[in-house]
Amino acid sequence: MRNSPRVLLVEDSQSMTSIYRGYLSNAPYEVSAVASIGAARQALAEMPVDIVLLDVQLPDGNGLDFVDELLSHEDAPDIVVMTAYATADMAVEAVRRGAVDFITKPFDATRLLVTLDNTVAQQKLRRDYARMTRRQGTGFEQFVGDSPAMQSVYQTIEALAASDAAVFVVGESGTGKELAARAIHDNSVRADAGFVVLNCGAMPSDRLDHALFGSDGAARSADGGTLFLDEVCELEPELQTKLLRFVQFGTFHGSGSDETQVDSRIICATNRDPLRAVQEGTLREDLYYRLHVVPLRMPPLRERGGDVALLAAHYLARFASETGKRFRGFSEDAMEALQRYPWPGNVRQLQNVLQEIVVLQDAGQVSEAMLPNYLQTGHIPMEEPTAEPASPVVASPTAREVVEPLWMVEKRAIEDAIAACDGNVNRAAGLLEVAPSTVYRKLQSWKQSGDEE
Repeated sequence: MRNSPRVLLVEDSQSMTSIYRGYLSNAPYEVSAVASIGAARQALAEMPVDIVLLDVQLPDGNGLDFVDELLSHEDAPDIVVMTAYATADMAVEAVRRGAVDFITKPFDATRLLVTLDNTVAQQKLRRDYARMTRRQGTGFEQFVGDSPAMQSVYQTIEALAASDAAVFVVGESGTGKELAARAIHDNSVRADAGFVVLNCGAMPSDRLDHALFGSDGAARSADGGTLFLDEVCELEPELQTKLLRFVQFGTFHGSGSDETQVDSRIICATNRDPLRAVQEGTLREDLYYRLHVVPLRMPPLRERGGDVALLAAHYLARFASETGKRFRGFSEDAMEALQRYPWPGNVRQLQNVLQEIVVLQDAGQVSEAMLPNYLQTGHIPMEEPTAEPASPVVASPTAREVVEPLWMVEKRAIEDAIAACDGNVNRAAGLLEVAPSTVYRKLQSWKQSGDEE
C-alpha cells in the first residue's frame, strides 16, 4: 500500500459524493469517485485501489452483486458497503459476501473516518503477517511473531544451530516447543538428515522403550540427524538410565541386540519445570544436567504483545484459504477481545478458536459475536460444579460398605477421568496430576488382573 491509501467512491449521487469528499478532505486518503459499476470497473483497471466505498443502489446494477466480482480479482481491495436502505439482513449479506464493513446512510465524518482507519489497520496487519512469512533464508518461516520475546528466541535458535550441544526447550503447552526444535535442526549442519520426534508421555514404558531403542526405534532413525524427545520428564526411571548412557556415549542396547553406536543430536522438551522435577525425584539430576546444557524458553502468548494480532491474521488467512471462505480481517471489537485475553492454551488455543470460527461461519470479517463467550468476557472458562442429588435417608452403613479398597478408588478415579476426557489418556493424566505412563501402567495391570480372573 502507498503512504496515502487510495479510496474509490462508487456513488451515483453527486451531492453525496461532494459531502463524502469533504469529510475526507483533510484525511490522509487519495479519493477518486465514479457513479456506476461500469465506471468502477474502468477505474480499477487503470489504477490499484486499497478500499472501495460501494453504494448498493447504482444505475447499472446492485452493489452487493459487484462485491463478488471485486473479490474475484487478485489483490482485491477491501470493500465497505453503504446504503440508505439498510436492514439487518442486508448488512449480514454484505459482510457474508466479503465486505469488511457496512455503513448506513446518513453517516457523519467521524463514522466514515473510523471505518476507513480500521480498514487500513487491518490491511497493515495483513502486510505485517505477509512480511513475517517471507523470511526466506532466515530459517524461521514456521514462526509468526515479531515481538521482543520472539526476537530473543530467534537469536537463541541461531546460536544453538551453530553448535551440536544438547538443548532443553521449556515452555507451557501450546507455545511451539517442537517448532523451535525443528528450527534448530533445519538451521544446523544436520539439516539434510532426519528430524525424529518421540513423545515420551504418549505410551506406556514398555512400548516407549521399544519406540526409542528398538531395532527400528527413534534412536536409530535419528542417526546423523536430530532426536527430539518431547515431555522427557514423563520417562520412567529405568528409561532415564538408558537415556543418560545414550546422551553420554551415543550408545544403547536394544532388546536382544549388541551395543549400538549412533551419532545424533538430542533436543528435549517439557511443559513442566524440569528443576522441580529433579527436586521431586521424577527426573534424574545427572540426566537433567546432561540435557540442560543450553536452555531455550518458549514465551507464553500473553508475553508476546502484538504477536496475537499477527498470529490471528495468519490463522484466519490460512483457514479461509483452505475452506474457501471470505474472511479477510477482524472487527475492532473482535481484535480487542483477542488481544486482551490471557490465552492459557497459548498459540494452540488461538489456532483452535480461529479454525472453529472459519469452519462454522462465513463473512468478510470476524466479529466479536463470533468469538466464544469466554473471549468476549475475558474470563478463563472453568468447569461448572454440578449439584449433588439429595441423598435418601437410609440405615447406617457398615464399615465394609463405606470403605473401599484403595485400588478400587484409584481405578474408578482414573476411569472417570479418561471418560471425562473422551478417552484421551494424556489429558486425563494431566488433570489427575500424574505421568501418563503411570496411568498406562495401572490400566495394563488391571487388565492383566482381569484376564487372570
